[in-house]
Amino acid sequence: MSGARSDVWPDRGPGAAGDRQAILQGLWQAVPAGMRLTYFDVDTVPQEYRGGMGQRPGRAAGVDLSMLPTPIRQELAWCVFRIIEQGGKVDVTHMRMLARRLDEVISRLGLRAPNSLTGMSTADWCQHSAVAVQRRTGTLPTPSTARDFREQLRRCHRLLTAAYDTRPWWAREVWDPNLDPRIPQRPHEPRGRQAAHFTRIGIGWLRRGLQWYCKVALETGALSWGTVQQRVSAIGVFDAFLHDRAVSGPWLADDPAQVRALMLDYLDHLRGRRVERPGRGQGQPLSRSLVSSHLAGVEQFYVFMHDHRDTAAAALAEPGWLRLGPHHAVFFRRGDKPGRRRGVNEREVIDADAFTQIMAGVGVLGAPRAEDGLGDEQAMRILMLLARTGRRVNEICMLDRDPLLPLDTPAASTLTDPGAFVARLHYQQTKIEGAPDTILIDQEIVTIIRAQQEWADRHLAEQASPARAPKYLFLAARKNRNADRPYSCGRLRDLLGELARRLDVHDSVGALVDFQRTHRFRHTKATSLLNAGVPLHVVQRYLGHLSPTMTMIYAQTLASTHEREFLRYRKLTADARELDVDLRDLYDMIQLNRHTDRILPNGCCLLPPRQTCGKGNACLTCDKFATDVTFLPELTTQQARTAQLIDERRAAFTARTGQQMSADNVWLAGRRAEQDALGRIITALAQAQPDHAPLTAVRGAGVAARTAALTADRDRT
Repeated sequence: MSGARSDVWPDRGPGAAGDRQAILQGLWQAVPAGMRLTYFDVDTVPQEYRGGMGQRPGRAAGVDLSMLPTPIRQELAWCVFRIIEQGGKVDVTHMRMLARRLDEVISRLGLRAPNSLTGMSTADWCQHSAVAVQRRTGTLPTPSTARDFREQLRRCHRLLTAAYDTRPWWAREVWDPNLDPRIPQRPHEPRGRQAAHFTRIGIGWLRRGLQWYCKVALETGALSWGTVQQRVSAIGVFDAFLHDRAVSGPWLADDPAQVRALMLDYLDHLRGRRVERPGRGQGQPLSRSLVSSHLAGVEQFYVFMHDHRDTAAAALAEPGWLRLGPHHAVFFRRGDKPGRRRGVNEREVIDADAFTQIMAGVGVLGAPRAEDGLGDEQAMRILMLLARTGRRVNEICMLDRDPLLPLDTPAASTLTDPGAFVARLHYQQTKIEGAPDTILIDQEIVTIIRAQQEWADRHLAEQASPARAPKYLFLAARKNRNADRPYSCGRLRDLLGELARRLDVHDSVGALVDFQRTHRFRHTKATSLLNAGVPLHVVQRYLGHLSPTMTMIYAQTLASTHEREFLRYRKLTADARELDVDLRDLYDMIQLNRHTDRILPNGCCLLPPRQTCGKGNACLTCDKFATDVTFLPELTTQQARTAQLIDERRAAFTARTGQQMSADNVWLAGRRAEQDALGRIITALAQAQPDHAPLTAVRGAGVAARTAALTADRDRT
């Protein structure tokens, strides 16, 4: 135990001790009287906070803070209260170890010991603690013990550092919504629990400028929290690029041409970067979309700073922003940046065989681990809803506690048709502002939602959570006693990855289906709707899109759908008579030859049956066509091939239809005209070229064949 020590603040700068002492008193007054304790366990804390005391079975000892100096004792007591208040749990074993180790360090340092956890960094506390343990036991603490001490200390240190920081929230190097409620956020934010770390940006003027830009954009709604994190990532890469270059301020270079050269250099820098994060893409070049995202992040930041340079210079006390010019608002020209590929690979759509395997194995997610399952009923139901509705993963994870809305006009078939719509499902539309946020659902989806509500009620009762209505239907498993945090998308992907490895699902062609990429269910739903004949504007509304362009990116229309839709319509001739050809035969001909025209020997004419083409084969009947005897062998061969083609096609037509091809058949008439033109051209060449005479060109010799064909066509009509 430590001896008597002074409980005054060490002098760490002008007014620092007094400021922190005043702040601590405010924190202490915010702690409820029942939680101002020196000994914490399930028997001493008030009833409403007991669910936050994570005491292990058989461990009766609580957390004793009596040996610590008053400021640190109050700090730790406030941390215990704050952790429970935020919906977390206090690990009593680790917190007890933290108090004991702090006492050892303070005893060893004596008068040099700080009277606040923030008086030393977590690294310094850990180092002094390891030395104290080594002196007491003769050995260093085990790695697991050192890790537990460090994590518990870091948790409390982070809470206190944020509480003692009197700067505006946007001036802090780390923006953590868990610690600072002043950070503007939407009511439902998919990444609302993730912190933004501006510490990764080393250039001071760049970091402060980005902080101010993100602050204004958040307050005005121009950026969401997830986009702020993307901006920090993009500027972090730009910061590393600028580090070794002679950039003296926000204007980047004195001459516009130098700015242009610098940004083109940055573009090459991004194209040469490799993925560093472990995974399948590690070591590969950055994707086109990631390069575009990084470039857009820098561009948008500088566009904003250019438009608000006067305000930025005053708010940041950085006159360098005043030097921004028009060239800072347009870094790249058309064609400089890599375009983002649009469209969906066919493998993004899960075929029927693979889909059946996935749905047959979905129970593995919810089965207890003792029964060789993954023990997560919530993940099982989320996957079922993903597959049935095609929603984005965060739209399912962030569903309200009761997301069901009644139908405006219930259909009469609702009571008899098991597939009829019975309700509307309301989801959080966080991606596209102003887009639809409800879909029609059937009784099966309603049953899944009701089952999840019942599970959540039992779970909260077991966790001794405060008596308050849960915010979300699917609940985060940790640090969520208040039931105000949604299920983690990251945890779901991890579980689906494990499920995919167990099921080893392959599609109909044997390709592995990695369905932990949950967006594949959305692609599949969009495709299935279109292939079922649902109109495009209805699919657009169902997917929550504002334009049909986005919907068509998701849609992969199957070949069978092309054929079915083609066969829905009767085919008529130009004079409104029904075409006397089997529709499937016509479809086959058009699909096999849709990129050809009538002059190719293996093609068919795509013009309407009664329409003719005046050009014929290789412009033989065109008055602009000229040739000489050097081409006579090729023309003679072509004449023979045309005759052979006519014989083969007429035989094929007879075999297909059981009838002879009529003389007025448009294809046959065209080939006859080509035969006639070839004969006229060959005859003209023979007459125009006597032996040993200079070469004489013949022009337009086949025009008469075109005229004869047109006359014959008029006579038929």
